[in-house]
Amino acid sequence: MASQAHIANYQAPTLTGQSTEHENSFRGTSVAAPELLGKTPSAVVESTGEALTPDFLAYGVEFVALPGKAAILQRAVPEALRDTLGNSRSFSGCIVLVSEQESRLVTVITLWTGRNRLEQCNENSNEVKRLLAPYVDHFLRTRRLAAFLSAR
Repeated sequence: MASQAHIANYQAPTLTGQSTEHENSFRGTSVAAPELLGKTPSAVVESTGEALTPDFLAYGVEFVALPGKAAILQRAVPEALRDTLGNSRSFSGCIVLVSEQESRLVTVITLWTGRNRLEQCNENSNEVKRLLAPYVDHFLRTRRLAAFLSAR
């Protein structure tokens, strides 16, 4: 698992209701300019003006799971995504995040890499939501993120 994951989020509001000031102090100074993430998926411009190319493109789906489904989806979703998207040249895997405070709050992040990562992510985003549908009470939001990972 990644020892350090730096995922730049281009949406200011948070689910926790914390202020943007608090969020920015958490992110630090090397975070990519948020307004540029939606415009340039192949390169992100750092606050210093330096262009960074994200290693991965992440597609995040946040939702409220159906009652009693949170435990099942933790095992079923990664397997279903691997089986369905595994033949894609750009699909690199997924992460299922379940809130410690409320197990029905779930985030599924698919990771895409390679030259065609943007196209593959866009083409398969509906398939990801279709695979999640049996577990979803209602969707909260979806978003595409530039992802910079460091693993040991």
